[in-house]
Amino acid sequence: MPASLGSAVLGVTGLSLPGAARPLSTPAPALDVPADAAVCSGHFGQKRATNMPEAYGRTSTYAPCPYTPAQLRHAYGAGGRGSATGRGVTVAVVDAYGSPDMAADTARYARATGDRPFRPGQYREQVTPSQWQIGDACASPRTWAGEQALDIDLAHGLAPDANVLYVGANSCLDNDLMNAESYVIDGRRADVISNSWAEIIHSHPGHLTPTLVTAWNLLFQQAAAEGIGVYFAAGDCGDSSPQAAQTGVNCDPKTTRAQADFPSGSPWVTSVGGTTLALDRHGDYAWETSMGDELFIRTDKGKGPWGPIPGVFAFGGGGGASDFPQPWYQRNRGTGDTGHRTTPDVAMEGDGALPVLVGFTDAGTFHLIGFGGTSAATPAFAALQADAEQASGHRIGFANPLLYALSGSPTQVFHDVTDRPADAGSSPLTVVRDEGPDTDTSTGAQRYILYTLGHDFGLAAHRGYDDATGLGSPAPGYLRWFQHTKGALR
Repeated sequence: MPASLGSAVLGVTGLSLPGAARPLSTPAPALDVPADAAVCSGHFGQKRATNMPEAYGRTSTYAPCPYTPAQLRHAYGAGGRGSATGRGVTVAVVDAYGSPDMAADTARYARATGDRPFRPGQYREQVTPSQWQIGDACASPRTWAGEQALDIDLAHGLAPDANVLYVGANSCLDNDLMNAESYVIDGRRADVISNSWAEIIHSHPGHLTPTLVTAWNLLFQQAAAEGIGVYFAAGDCGDSSPQAAQTGVNCDPKTTRAQADFPSGSPWVTSVGGTTLALDRHGDYAWETSMGDELFIRTDKGKGPWGPIPGVFAFGGGGGASDFPQPWYQRNRGTGDTGHRTTPDVAMEGDGALPVLVGFTDAGTFHLIGFGGTSAATPAFAALQADAEQASGHRIGFANPLLYALSGSPTQVFHDVTDRPADAGSSPLTVVRDEGPDTDTSTGAQRYILYTLGHDFGLAAHRGYDDATGLGSPAPGYLRWFQHTKGALR
């Protein structure tokens, strides 16, 4: 390389094994929701599972039916007359590949859930199928299509008047994802970027070299300088340790230590964790706990107890200490003197036990499917930020300094989420999800899953900031704060 270019070059990548990002969503095992003869509750605690064995000495309830955007809007204060809807703001969604049915699917999904489809020109795509790199390193385009649908349905659902730009990378490898991210940032094509994918730094074999990590952070600094907010899912594997990866369904088996996922752990992005949201019979917010599920599966009703409960860890919001020094905005903000950047920053509903409803075409058939993951929480929070930008009349840009400053506001802007919410009682929280006929058997027997909630792996949610749910989830006072400061936010 010419010496004259030396000061402008960080290093060379691509000479070692390529690293792959993974989508952070998990579909419910049953396709159509509700599945044939499956039972779900209209709200948390509505239908008691009296035909199931007791758990922890009491009868569990059937899990709520998958949440719709309208329910989430109401729970987090983004619905109602006069509420901001993201008008005038553009939300970009970056994933890999792209479904050719997505525009039609989003319209069909919106009608099915009682919302308005995109207006002409409100949804745009930047995809180049002729350049896609499809191989064993990445999940298939079919798998990424579910992630794409989840991200777009939630972005539109919680900011129904925002413009949405979907950018599909040509693969899940860093160079292609970086190109997709740069497409948005270099052209300042959006105000907010939602990313529902992750990698880990400490793995065997490893690929996220210091040079590559530095290149990513420079890109995120550029976004901050341009007034673009970048949001990343915190992960679905608890502390991402080898122990969590033994049974976690969305873990990277190559992990070598507990760690915060990347790019979520970058000090220049907003890390979005997951919660388990409960609504009351009026559809109002009841409580939240940390996103962490241990489960036991049985086919048909059977006889006798559930078996060893709580079962095995399957799913949990990501978080913990990153490799980066503690940034200024986390100091003296209740995060402790850890010396490291910790994640997540905020959290929202994303539990696979109580999933959100998503619509997309798979193998030529349109399905409504329950999806869980911090993949659901991230586009939802990015959409709320679009609402907040409209409400305030100003760009938010890099949000973290403001988020941590707001945590000390006398107005309740965040729900303080804990493992044992006071309104949920003292017993372990459980739900039974009826998955309908078990596709793994020839008998068509029903499959039931007992979920013990609020059991994240290696992470605990307590009062104040924590590494399971961050500052907490947005309370109705969050968007009201931006409305009240309209014209004053700088």
